[in-house]
Amino acid sequence: GAVVLLILNVFSPGDPIANWILDDWEDNETLSSGMGMNIHGMTDDRYWFSQGGMVFQANLVNPIQVYLHRHEVPAAIRNLYNDFVACLYPEVNVFTEEYHQWRHGSGPFYKISDESRFVNRVRDTLVFEDGDALWLASGAPRRWFASKEGIQVKDLQTFFGPVSYTVHAGATAGVVKASIDLPSRNAPKQAWFAARMPSGVIRSVTLNGKPWTKIDRAKDAIALPPDQGRLELEIRY
Repeated sequence: GAVVLLILNVFSPGDPIANWILDDWEDNETLSSGMGMNIHGMTDDRYWFSQGGMVFQANLVNPIQVYLHRHEVPAAIRNLYNDFVACLYPEVNVFTEEYHQWRHGSGPFYKISDESRFVNRVRDTLVFEDGDALWLASGAPRRWFASKEGIQVKDLQTFFGPVSYTVHAGATAGVVKASIDLPSRNAPKQAWFAARMPSGVIRSVTLNGKPWTKIDRAKDAIALPPDQGRLELEIRY
């Protein structure tokens, strides 16, 4: 469908036409059987959240990357989770190519390429290239930042070079700590850490022990200097 034109960046995710394509995708193509793109017929309004936003081969066409480009993170997370639930065979821990029922994998066979796409979409939620900018954790659920286990990324390959970081809850309530090693091989012009705090509000940030004010609160994002080696962040929310 037309959503592929956004995934391939034929149209920019910020163009007006992108709004039309995504609205049609969410409201028509994935909520009714008229286009033959889903398996459940007309979706009851009560189930738009859990049954909409993706088609029967959910890993082949899924606008998760488009939503990340647009910083519409809840939509990206919703699609990723619905995709996972619909396509996974938990007994053997593999994905189906297509799902024919809700609640469990039910397609004709396992599909390595579709599994690979899902892994790449998870990767995009943790490390995402957007032109000459690098985004870290831009698609991570807010509750991950409040967990003691947190998020750990080790030498993940990007266009700019390998990147590593850890994020976890601090020892006191309302604090998140992050340790970041940005890529240096082909350094991005901009680097951002998406601090999606559980409260939705970033109160203050220190970078390597000093106050840091380069924050885009509309995007829950902290600008990172690309040339200072390891970065230690403390975020209060």
